Amino acid sequence: MDAKGAVPLGGEPVQEVVTVRRPRSVVAFALWFSLGVGVAYLGFLVFQQLKTILYLVAFALLIGLTLDPLIGFLQRRGMRRSYAALLTWLVTVALLTAPIVLAVDAASTQLPQLIKNGPQLIANAESHLGSLGDRLASVTNASSNSKVNFAKVLDYVLSGGELLFSALTDIVVVAFLSLFFAIKLPDLRSLTLRAVPASRRARTGRIVDELIGLVGKVMLSTVLIAVLCGFGTAVWALAWHIPYAIMLGALVTVLSLVPVVGSTVGGAIVSLVSLTVSFPTALATLLFYIAYRMAEDYLIQPRVMRFSVELPGVITVPSVILGGAILGIPGALFAVPIAIVVRVLVREIVFPAVDRA
Repeated sequence: MDAKGAVPLGGEPVQEVVTVRRPRSVVAFALWFSLGVGVAYLGFLVFQQLKTILYLVAFALLIGLTLDPLIGFLQRRGMRRSYAALLTWLVTVALLTAPIVLAVDAASTQLPQLIKNGPQLIANAESHLGSLGDRLASVTNASSNSKVNFAKVLDYVLSGGELLFSALTDIVVVAFLSLFFAIKLPDLRSLTLRAVPASRRARTGRIVDELIGLVGKVMLSTVLIAVLCGFGTAVWALAWHIPYAIMLGALVTVLSLVPVVGSTVGGAIVSLVSLTVSFPTALATLLFYIAYRMAEDYLIQPRVMRFSVELPGVITVPSVILGGAILGIPGALFAVPIAIVVRVLVREIVFPAVDRA
């Protein structure tokens, strides 16, 4: 007798229950899909409106993570977290303010001279390029014959002043937010772990601690390398009488915060400026940056980052390019920290899950 006709001990035949799945409604699926698209679009609009604020908060958090290794060093020497964070923050502000003040002072005294001597500097650079300089001279002479629109010049000046005021406001906001994050980072860590189930809290805490330590050490190493590159640029420019040495050093320091690409772009700019002195000076400057780039990759960076983590170039370069293409300069700055986070998560979560499968 088959399963349909089987008689249990109770004596009554078992009735087979057949479950019939009802087909999904196309209208309901379309409504849920439209709702999802609408929520995603609404989130995109909110992000567009709050993009500047989110960037400032992200920059402040990144600075707080960068200062965390120094704060931890002072804590291990017996100093309270708040005092250690405040002392580290004040020293950092002083160290960052000094080159900015020097650069602003140099700009205020040298920019008028640069504007006045701009045509002569361009002519000097063109005279050192031979036939290529003659072609460039024909282009620049044609453009210089056009009349200057003083209304546009005034509009550019006013727009530049507005941008400068906005930038100073953003810098002040980021500075005080970074101090808050530097002090409250352990509390934020504890609050984050409270949202994790208790069974996974210990492992999540270990991963979060590793991420905080790695990001902080890598960013601190990046800042040290950038400052070294900017200082070397200023010394080289002063030694070879390249104009605007302090401004160029500050510019190269800022550009070198972008890994891999920043110091190369800065070296190209300094080489072009050194062309106003002479062609041999420009060639020597180019060779100097090539040699410095090799020394940074094989000597400086391995020694500075020996206490942090070294991301292979196959990860760093695409991350910087992709971040810059998506979000511009902020994306390039955040590319390496995000790559570190992804690498740790893949190593701690994805690989163990694949191994258990």
